[in-house]
Amino acid sequence: MRVLEVMECTIGGTRRHLRDVVLGMRARGVEVDVVCAAEREPKMRADMERFAAAGASVHEIPMVRRISPATDFRHALRMLPRILDRRLDVVHTHSSKAGALGRGVATCISGAARVHTPHTFAAAFDGKGQGGEEIGNKSLVIRTEQLLGRVTDAMIHVSADELEQGQTFGVIARPRAHVVHNGIDPAPFEAPGDDEARAFRTQLGIPLGAPLVGTVGLLNDAKGHDLLLEAVAGMADDVHVLIVGHGELESTLRAQAETLGLAARLHMPGWLDDVAAGYRALDVFALPSRWEGLSYALLEAMAAGRACVSTDVNGSREALVAELDDCGAAGAIVPCGEVDALAEQLTRLLGDESTRAAMGTAARERVHRAFTVDRMVERTLDVFATAGAVHEETA
Repeated sequence: MRVLEVMECTIGGTRRHLRDVVLGMRARGVEVDVVCAAEREPKMRADMERFAAAGASVHEIPMVRRISPATDFRHALRMLPRILDRRLDVVHTHSSKAGALGRGVATCISGAARVHTPHTFAAAFDGKGQGGEEIGNKSLVIRTEQLLGRVTDAMIHVSADELEQGQTFGVIARPRAHVVHNGIDPAPFEAPGDDEARAFRTQLGIPLGAPLVGTVGLLNDAKGHDLLLEAVAGMADDVHVLIVGHGELESTLRAQAETLGLAARLHMPGWLDDVAAGYRALDVFALPSRWEGLSYALLEAMAAGRACVSTDVNGSREALVAELDDCGAAGAIVPCGEVDALAEQLTRLLGDESTRAAMGTAARERVHRAFTVDRMVERTLDVFATAGAVHEETA
């Protein structure tokens, strides 16, 4: 099998998803071509080097998020040699811009099956993209997705919630919609012990005995860090908060913490390439997001054995509380945007060590059973095979 992966949105979880899929397929002997941008995240070029080292053919095209007809047309033309390759079996696109360009070009010139992974629908979240940026005319975006869905052989949703959103918008016929949960390698997050967690706290100046809640993610509107700060401000005055990540809202969040009287209890180390000890340093992990597909940070915290509190965003119920064999609940779900409910659940778990321990055990088990990267890659390849059959039937 030969697969072409196309992505513009190389930030956060989407970047990680592409990396895991490409390297996972190469490890299984799949021939892989990659067309991607590095405009939003220059560190993507390090991933491109890893793809090439693994035997993938890599091509950088400086695609941009905003709609720009002339620029988009030039970038579509640059895709032609890749998509014209008659050895291709599947063209797999990711997110909105690459989804439009890649599927559009493939429909016109390629005999390969077309598969798309949306990584959330911007139209479902006040017309904002994954980084919180405005996407423009919401109805035009929805109509474009509906038209592209008619020429898409399979759509991969990273959670069942996302699939249902797609059905609400009518982006693809239900028989061609599939769920392949995001997956991680849990081993790195299980490795650090208590000594590493204590050292992490000491390094950041967090008292060893202080209650600590925290989260990991890009510092943008989607992740709801401002809501977490509001919640902590309403909790006991010995609770510290850890926010790991980088982004355009860093100064805004620091100013908010100052206003709320949290500056001395807020710890923001920036982005950490190795965050495993940070998860283990937490008493409770919080996911205060306004929207998600299925949070990688949530899965990592679960693998680290942390009890979790998440807003009711896509994927969190499936990860934390949905029935999964004999696994217990790994955390609590609160309504999106309800700061008081978030503070209440965080306070409850901070005060109940036995419940935290039970949830942490369930969390690890859930990741191993349903949310591993190996499972994600295998199921993705299964969808590719199904898409190929659909494409042959409709060709």
